[in-house]
Amino acid sequence: MTSHFNLISEPWIVVRKPDNSVREVSIRDAFHHAQDYSGLGGEIPTQMAAIQRCLQAIAMRATAARRSEDEAILQWGQWWEEQSLPLEQIDAYLDRYADRFDLLDPEKPFMQVADLHTSTNKTSGLVKLISEVPSGAKFFTTRDGKGIQSLSLAEAARWLVHVHAFDVSGIKSGAVGDPRVGNGKGYPIGTGITGNMGLVIVEGSSLLQTLLLNLVVPTDPREDTSIWEREPQNAKEDVRHPVPTGPADLFTWQSRRVRLIEHDGHIVDVLLCNGDKTQWSSLLRKETQTAWRYSTPQSKKAGKDIYMPRTHQPGRAIWRGLEPLLMKATDESSIRPDVLEWLAKARQSELLSPTQMIRIRTIGIEYGSNSSIIAATVDDSLPTSIALLGEDALARLAIEAAQTAQDAAICLANLASDLASAAGTEPDADRAHAWDAAFSAIDPVFRDWFAHLSADTQTHEAKTAWHRAVRDTINREGLQLCRDAGASALTGRVVPIPNTDRTTLMDTAEAWRRFTRHLMKTTPIADGDQKPGSVPASSDIVTTK
Repeated sequence: MTSHFNLISEPWIVVRKPDNSVREVSIRDAFHHAQDYSGLGGEIPTQMAAIQRCLQAIAMRATAARRSEDEAILQWGQWWEEQSLPLEQIDAYLDRYADRFDLLDPEKPFMQVADLHTSTNKTSGLVKLISEVPSGAKFFTTRDGKGIQSLSLAEAARWLVHVHAFDVSGIKSGAVGDPRVGNGKGYPIGTGITGNMGLVIVEGSSLLQTLLLNLVVPTDPREDTSIWEREPQNAKEDVRHPVPTGPADLFTWQSRRVRLIEHDGHIVDVLLCNGDKTQWSSLLRKETQTAWRYSTPQSKKAGKDIYMPRTHQPGRAIWRGLEPLLMKATDESSIRPDVLEWLAKARQSELLSPTQMIRIRTIGIEYGSNSSIIAATVDDSLPTSIALLGEDALARLAIEAAQTAQDAAICLANLASDLASAAGTEPDADRAHAWDAAFSAIDPVFRDWFAHLSADTQTHEAKTAWHRAVRDTINREGLQLCRDAGASALTGRVVPIPNTDRTTLMDTAEAWRRFTRHLMKTTPIADGDQKPGSVPASSDIVTTK
């Protein structure tokens, strides 16, 4: 039996090196050599995010002090200018709480309850630690859930941090001592604390930069505490501590009660029970890495303004939801992540160069079936000039560009509908396919255009270039739709004109005229380009049906 595995000194965090190789390092190593690593890794993106937030909590609490907002910004600016972390403070903090980071401590194991047990002494199985997806398949699909016999101590530690943040809801094992248990079961209390959030992480060129870019220096940390600063928990819900008191508390919130079962240096089983329930409506200004939306129903119910975390939509590119990230709301209907607000202030204070590039990364989970299974995950990123966080005109340009892309996609979808009418077929499937095709075609074009936005960008020239790029891209897609529509659409048929008693001939030529007219309104073009309504040459339309 292995007696100790202290996460401060033992390797367990996956880091990526500049050559894209990976290795496991300890907490102390991750901080001391952060400049040598390009970032964190892990089995899945949400695991990486949960571990990074654990490191952020350490950095926040290690540097905790009462200070004004100006002092906090200047302190951060000094670390950024020196490209260094406050290692002396971090080391002292880790030394102070070293006994709380032992994964196998018999009395106070890291993020666990030492004597956790059920009335029947049954356990949960390692598959419960790693996550589940529909149809009983394993989320980490290179392994069969039924075949998991053991995990290394390092990997088990990673999944332990992850389960508190992102565990599914549903019935859990009923822990002895938890008054919420009924019939030996722990009934659903919701997902892990980060489950219903769309995380927004800012990445730099190294792990050091990433840790600094996400470090919102606290100004009054007297109440905020990480889990390892408080007395070890028991099986009961901590009713004296119903909501997180600050970011570090939130980043290490114990959504579950867990006990890892070790044998011969490996984790062979786990007991997973309900922990502290999350009240997402109480997390504003404590959670720094998510955007917020005003909730009318929750506000009416509470009798005060309530903001709920925004979630990410699987299959929807990050650039299609830029407004909650880039714009500081003026109507209080939406609040951008505190970390982006912090960096905007750093830029305004000239602590960040206007040419500084960052990568905004969105990570999250979509749950299904009452949040008891993982339906889909989100992991997308966008290289971004820091200037977009502080200059409204530049941010508005990017947001309007995304809207132009959506309007152009509607043009293509309408073309698909008209071609279906011309061919005498149902339009729904063709319309949906055209919608997806439009965004698939525009996606790389937008990312390339967006990456070139900077403090030196001339907005009119950039807007003109974007309209031209969208027009050219969607035009090509439209021409392909005309080719694929076949001979029946080329011949056409008489169709009713909506909201009138009249009819008209709808064929490929008419569909194309409508398409180009609407596309030109969506994307104004320069003189000399194709005029609205120009019909493609017959040689350009090759029937395939």
